[in-house]
Amino acid sequence: MTIGNTLFAALASRSFSRLQSDIGSLQERISAGTNDPRPSANLEQAVRLSAAKEQRAMLDRFSANVTTATDRLAHADLTLADVSTYTRELKDIVLQLGNPSLTDEGRSGLRIEAEALRESLFSAANRSDGLGQGLFSGYGTGAAFVQTANGVAFAGNGGQTVAQLSESMRLPTGIAGDEVFMAVRTGDGVRSIFEMADDLVAALSPPVSMSSVTATADSEARLTIAPVRAEAVLRFTLSGPSGTAEIEQVLPGSVAEAINAASGRTGIVATANDDGSVRLNATGPIGIAGLSRSDGARSVLASLTPLPGGTQEWLVDKRLHASNLTDGFDDAIGHMAEQRARVGSLAATVDRQKEALAARQTRIAQSVAGLQDLDVAAAVTRLQSLLLTQEAAQQTYVKIANRSLFDYLR
Repeated sequence: MTIGNTLFAALASRSFSRLQSDIGSLQERISAGTNDPRPSANLEQAVRLSAAKEQRAMLDRFSANVTTATDRLAHADLTLADVSTYTRELKDIVLQLGNPSLTDEGRSGLRIEAEALRESLFSAANRSDGLGQGLFSGYGTGAAFVQTANGVAFAGNGGQTVAQLSESMRLPTGIAGDEVFMAVRTGDGVRSIFEMADDLVAALSPPVSMSSVTATADSEARLTIAPVRAEAVLRFTLSGPSGTAEIEQVLPGSVAEAINAASGRTGIVATANDDGSVRLNATGPIGIAGLSRSDGARSVLASLTPLPGGTQEWLVDKRLHASNLTDGFDDAIGHMAEQRARVGSLAATVDRQKEALAARQTRIAQSVAGLQDLDVAAAVTRLQSLLLTQEAAQQTYVKIANRSLFDYLR
């Protein structure tokens, strides 16, 4: 085929452009210090680099989840530390409540302090993490606990936030609020810390603060049972000259009948009065203790008046006695310590996973660097070869292009 000057110039121009492009690309890679990422340059290396970068992105997501989990668990630990402090301070108030020399003014001051601590407990239970998510509300977006007519109620749900910390590890980033605050195991059953705080406030407030959990009379007394708004079960221990018996009666109902049903064990006979009270007769001492009512009332449940002409003694639920309150708050302190230990265990697991992720990120960074970083010495040698080729080609082109037909005929 015949090659004319025009075609020769066009082919030479394309060749120079391609050579210049290779030189420019190589200079850019030397400046950046990276290999050519295009699959056309090295298919195997490009595939391995792509996989390594995907792995690095996944580890970065896990690392971000670890940071979030660490922050959330740190907030939970600080909150539980505060709750433990408030619980111990409430117990200190209970210990002062049991002091027989405590005055009415001192009792009033303790009540104000107990109310403030109760509000601090409620505020702590509704705290949020750094992202505004409730620490103890589960998947709920609102407050974990709300005030109701019957006290504090759990408004969250049973969901538990979790974080994906590796391909196979999903770890809780907190603990359920109902387990922390509403499930304190005590001698009186499972109770909420808020109920216990309310009991303490009630025990420091009149008329409960002027009442007792036991009362006695000699031979004859009048027992008056407080009315109820809805059906409730009243329980108490009745002691007489023949022994003791546990009395249980559904209110409203006849307490006199329940007492007479146990007359053979106690030696006490009951007679219902027209005013709703019950007259108790025995040939010896009469005693009442351990009152409780199923509706959890924090008020006077009954009164016992020795006859004739004795002083009326108000009776309240046994759980409002200082000794029972002390036992309850001891249980609450142990419960909170257990919950804080659970959070600490989760935080320790997150810390271990953080270290493992850091090691994996270091290894994958090294792999990416090995695939991506340029061999500068080899690249410079290649660049010098290209520059030399470019210079030789240009000189050859100039010599050929400057020749005419007369030069060949000469």
